[in-house]
Amino acid sequence: MENREIPAFGVADDALLGQNRDAVRSDDVSRELAALQEEIAALQAAAQEEGSAMAALEAQLTEQRDRLTLTRRLLADQEKQIEQKRAELEEAMAEDARERFEEVMREREAAAASLAEAAELLLERLVTLDRLQDAARVAWATAQAAGAAGRRSDMQTPPEITAEPEIMREPWDRLCHEIRNRINERFEDELVDAASHSPLGSAINDLPLHLRDVARQRRHAILRDAGAESGGN
Repeated sequence: MENREIPAFGVADDALLGQNRDAVRSDDVSRELAALQEEIAALQAAAQEEGSAMAALEAQLTEQRDRLTLTRRLLADQEKQIEQKRAELEEAMAEDARERFEEVMREREAAAASLAEAAELLLERLVTLDRLQDAARVAWATAQAAGAAGRRSDMQTPPEITAEPEIMREPWDRLCHEIRNRINERFEDELVDAASHSPLGSAINDLPLHLRDVARQRRHAILRDAGAESGGN
């Protein structure tokens, strides 16, 4: 068998072809590596940007938390001040009410004292009026007797001597009407009080119709107050 020599250029071409393939493969890897590096750089930039945004958000959130804490503290202080002001207002209103009550009581005492003086004066004036009424009758009789000397007098006593003076008639009637009403009111109040305190309220039905409801209401109030006192003890 005859030995043939392989041409030298064939082996060289195969080597060159291998080198070209390696070069192409290296270029692809280089490009892929460059692309990956670019993606990594982009991701790192994005991560840095996201991190910066997150840090800004966290700083903003911290600031908002601080503001919220401060607002809540201020709100608590304001609510406390409002409660204090309400307590001060209630105390001031109670003090005003007490002062007004004391003032009214002083005015009532002054009015009662003035009324007592007026009543005393009225009684004195009534005594004086009765005395002068009798004196007027005596004076009229004396005048009649003196005028009748030597002649008979048949003149009757004038009605203005026996009657109440006209000037006091209307005020006197109003005063008597007011006194009668007050006496009746006091008498009715005493009747209602006695009936409301009677055993089982049995005396309430003996009252006039217009006083029964008042007596029942008063008895209910008495029982309610008694129950409250026993419950408190």
